[in-house]
Formats: sequence, structure tokens, C-alpha cells
Amino acid sequence: MMMHWLFLLLPVAALSGWVLAKQHYQRQPKKHAKAFNPEYFKGLNYLLNEQPDKAIDVFIGLLEVNSETVETHLALANLFRRRGETERAIRIHQNLIARPSLHGEQRLQAMVELGMDYMHAGVLDRAEHLFLELLHQPHPHPEAAKQLMRIYQQEKKWAQAIEMGKQIDSSKTGQVRPLIAQFYCELAEQQVHQDRHEAFNMLKQALLHDANCVRASLLEGRLYLALKQPRKALDALNNIEQQNSRYLSEALPYWYEAYQQLGDLPALRERLSQLISRHPNMTSARIMLTQIVAQLENTKAAQQLLYEQLHHHPSVEGLHTLIKLGENNQIALIPLIERITRTMVEKGDRYTCKNCGFSGKTLHWLCPGCSHWGTVRPTEIHLTALEKLLDSPA
Repeated sequence: MMMHWLFLLLPVAALSGWVLAKQHYQRQPKKHAKAFNPEYFKGLNYLLNEQPDKAIDVFIGLLEVNSETVETHLALANLFRRRGETERAIRIHQNLIARPSLHGEQRLQAMVELGMDYMHAGVLDRAEHLFLELLHQPHPHPEAAKQLMRIYQQEKKWAQAIEMGKQIDSSKTGQVRPLIAQFYCELAEQQVHQDRHEAFNMLKQALLHDANCVRASLLEGRLYLALKQPRKALDALNNIEQQNSRYLSEALPYWYEAYQQLGDLPALRERLSQLISRHPNMTSARIMLTQIVAQLENTKAAQQLLYEQLHHHPSVEGLHTLIKLGENNQIALIPLIERITRTMVEKGDRYTCKNCGFSGKTLHWLCPGCSHWGTVRPTEIHLTALEKLLDSPA
């Protein structure tokens, strides 16, 4: 379909340029009159003989660059880029920029498009140089900082990405504060084992830019636990329920470590019970509560608790845990059921992107599928997903 549009666009653009030129020369003395350009028929011949590449080159040559045809050149170049013909797009945009007759706004737009060509081709250093030049113009193009932030993100230059993100935010051209928070978290991750004080500073900045940054709260909790400060760790982790309760399952292991450091597992038991009452479908909290009961009382009490819970809120992981708590030699089928449930638990994806549907077993803060930050979330495995899990390949 795109090729069909290209076939229509090129000859129409070339013909319109010819008509405008003809009208211009008709208003001039007779000595300026010119015959119809034979190159136009040559291009049509290539087109009719199914030689689109040669036809495109001819039609581009027919389009004289002036204020009336710049948009046509830009449209053609963008069409080439979308088709993956980046070299042609680059050639057109470079030709536009080299024209001294091009006025300022059109030249800036051509530079932006050339930078996009370079990014599409993976030549990030040239794209960076071009967008920096645009950024230092008296009136910077709004795309310059945005594209530079993308480049620095790809190159993992988090400090530069933050700087560009702040410029975008100050000009109110996009909601980038959550992205800036993620970049600060990346810097904090780098400082965890080098300079914890600096890591805390980075996390503070992350939360200033995005108060709902779950990642910053998790990292802060981890740092305090490493420093044997469990109460401060719990204070940080407590924010997650308000930030985004879907990530509470990621905080539970840190809760367990914090209460172990405090030597107060009964308090964790009470807290998990309260959490389950607020989030009844939270399988991970239910399983942890079962493990705490087994530690504080005995396996039988843990079995009874989980058995009652599963009647109201069934889940594969819960069933798998219940079987593991039992004596496998009591019923001959239990080992088989345990093996089946283990397989389903292992095959189930624990994390899903709300934006593109990407799923996997590892939490990615930057989604590998759509490159959005903070859209991959933990999921709980319920009986409604059994058919999908059983049909999926091992």
C-alpha cells in the first residue's frame, strides 16, 4: 500500500512542480519558455516498466528545491525512512540542508529529520551531534532534547539523559518526570556498592521527580537492610502500597528480611493478615503467611490455614505450596499432583507489561517489548490461567 502511494505521490509532485514552473515562465519573456522536460517521460517509463527505484531517482531530480517543494521533499524522505530506505532519506535531507535558499524554520525541520534518519540507521554519534547543534540554536527545536534523551538512554548515559529530560520537562513538551526518576534509579543502582550515600541522594531525587516511583522505594529498602536498619527499610517499603499495590509482592522478601533483623516474625504474621484482608487475591502474601505460620507453630497449622484460604481464593501457587507442606507418602497421587503443579508454576510468567503485553519471569523496569519504563508489573497465577499454561510449550 505504501508503494502505491509513493507511485502516486512522485509523479503528481513532479508534475505540479512542472506546472508551477510553466506558469512562471509564461509570465516571462518568450526567450525563457522551455519545452516539457523529457526526464519526466523517462521517469514515467521506469514506473510503467516496474522499475520504481530508477523512477524515484528521476522524479526526485525533477523536484527543484524551493519554498514550495520543501514539504514534498520531506514527505518523500519520511516515506523512504518508514520503508527502511534510510540512505535515500539521508540523501534528500542532506540535499535540503545544503540549499542556501532554505529559510530557517525549514532548515531546522530538515535537520531534525536527518537526525531521525541517523537514529534509524543506528548512527547515534551523528544523530547526537546534529541534535546538540539544534539544541544550541537561539530557539531550540522541541525535538532536540527529546531525541537526545532517547540517545543517552540507549547509550546508558543516565546523567546526560536526566539533563535532557529536565529540559523537556521545563518546556512542558511531554510528561517525562517518571522517566527522569527511572534514570536516577539507574544511577543509584550503580552506586549501591560504591557510594551508598550518593545512592540515597539519587533515590531522593527519583522520588522528588515521581512520588509514585516504586523502584526507588524498593531500592531504598534494600539499602537500609544492607545497613542493618530494618525500621527505616520498612518505612521506605510501606510507601509501595500507596504508590502501586501491584508491586507489593516484590516488597515481601524485604519485609521478611526486615522483621528477621528485628526478631519479630509475629508482627510480620499480623501484618500479612492485614495485607491479605485489603488485597484478597494476593497469592504471594498468602504463601508467605503460610510459611510464617509453619515457622511459628507447625506444618499442620500452616496446612489448615492455606487449605481454608484456597477455598475462597484458589491459585496454582497456593495449591503447589499446600502439597509441598504435606507428607507425600500419605496419598499415592500427591507426588504426581505436586510435579504437575510445579511444572505449571515454573512455566507461568510472573511479570507482564501493561502497555504491550510482554511477559516473562524477570522484572524489567524498562520493558524489552515496547521500551516503556515502569510498565512491567508482577502478576499472580490463578486457576483461570491453567488452560493457557498447559497449552504453552515447555
